[in-house]
Amino acid sequence: MTKHYVFIERIYNDARLKKTSEFKKIDHLNREKVKEWLKQEGFKEYEELIWEYLGGCIADILRAISILRKGENLEGFLKEQAWLAYTEIDEYLAEFGEEETKFFLEVAREIVNRGYFDISGLKIDKRRILQSWAEKEILFYDLLELRVTGNSRVYEKGLEILLERDKG
Repeated sequence: MTKHYVFIERIYNDARLKKTSEFKKIDHLNREKVKEWLKQEGFKEYEELIWEYLGGCIADILRAISILRKGENLEGFLKEQAWLAYTEIDEYLAEFGEEETKFFLEVAREIVNRGYFDISGLKIDKRRILQSWAEKEILFYDLLELRVTGNSRVYEKGLEILLERDKG
């Protein structure tokens, strides 16, 4: 399976592909579409909670709908998904040295507080750190807007947990 970042990087850096390709951002569903979908499924009352934890990620929303249909605890499921995202982040963070970890925490703070981290003007060594996180599909490296975000809302929730635990 080819990861979206690896594919974009290949096109961007291969002169033959750069001239014959066009970037198009395919993103998660927006809030209105999620709201409409949940209403059609009969789960309008869970809209805010699902949006808060999952955003517009179709695969994650399908899992949440399945949980609701089974009558299982949605909030417990969502908190577990955020925790799993955090543990994945923590596990990968263990592979980095002190400076890289410090930089990643700075990026995480910006994403949590502002919704994205601006990469314009960022030196290649820092970009490579972010690219490695994009290859793991934890971050989304957006070359069109020169910014990095969580790959999905649940990873942003994982970043929130990381920052909360880093305070202690």
